[in-house]
Amino acid sequence: MWAEQAIFTSILRQGRGGYHLIARSPGVGDEDAHAISRWSPSHGSLDLDAENSAGVSFYALPSGRFALARSCEGPPEYSGRGGLQLYTHTLVLDEKAMNSVGWQPLAAYQNAMAVGALIYDACPPISLRTVRIPELFVPLGPKDWEARGITLKLPPLRPIRDRILAGRPIQVAHAGDRVDLATCLLGMLTPELRRKVSFAASLQPSTVRPFLLSIVRPERQRP
Repeated sequence: MWAEQAIFTSILRQGRGGYHLIARSPGVGDEDAHAISRWSPSHGSLDLDAENSAGVSFYALPSGRFALARSCEGPPEYSGRGGLQLYTHTLVLDEKAMNSVGWQPLAAYQNAMAVGALIYDACPPISLRTVRIPELFVPLGPKDWEARGITLKLPPLRPIRDRILAGRPIQVAHAGDRVDLATCLLGMLTPELRRKVSFAASLQPSTVRPFLLSIVRPERQRP
């Protein structure tokens, strides 16, 4: 499958500084670019620990396509205000691409990581090209994902799934690998429902990023 790309981070480029969309491939239009900028985390907005070295998110775009993003930390910010640079690399996937991985966003994520498509680049290019991502995925059923969740010692999946099915935003605290939890939760849903679930793992909750599912550190969970 093929994906468009965009990078959102804080660097000095072409007379502009601070957090902004510094590069995108030609297929990312202005409306989608604006949405990616809004949904991408900026200074101090990641929720990382020893088990989670990057944030992962998935959401729909105005064009009808979907954004799959990896957010990680870089070196200290050039501005000197303290803290580390945040770097978000987003893949823009259409319905054909999502169908090719059974509407499993995190299968696409693992495939992209395997070919280095979402890796941090200290000197990102000014322009990006469409990138090819493998189409590998494991067609497991809900019971298989539930059993995998038990093996991985994840929180009980059914109560969380039921809240997702009700369409109510939910924040889940998990001290372990939050991508594993997101993968198993999405596996409990039908492909038709997965396309409707925006989610973030290891991003601090924010009103400007209204994900349906947010998976955070236990100390970040709202009372």
